[in-house]
Amino acid sequence: MVHEMQKNRKWKRYGCLLPCRIIPQTETDMVVSARIINIGRGGLLIEADYNFTMGDRVIVAAANTGFERFEAIEEVHGTVRWGQVDDSSLMGLYYIGVEFDELLPLKQAVDGQS
Repeated sequence: MVHEMQKNRKWKRYGCLLPCRIIPQTETDMVVSARIINIGRGGLLIEADYNFTMGDRVIVAAANTGFERFEAIEEVHGTVRWGQVDDSSLMGLYYIGVEFDELLPLKQAVDGQS
């Protein structure tokens, strides 16, 4: 039997590589280009060239396509919970974990019933 590590997460994460923009709620004229590495109902992992501080309030804006398990979203609000430097990354220098204010809604399965 194969066991999958969840790293003490409440919600399963799904890998993806989706471009996004991060907007600090205290500086709404600042926009950081980044990409989402993985996403779950309660949060996501972002790769960026800008280092956010733990506790920063952010808006993550993404194209509303590509999230096959979740309802279409354009932006989510959340809090930076952790960050780390990745000197070996070829894309973004920082990994940032963001916890959402509200859980992402799951897509409803189409089962042919009205």
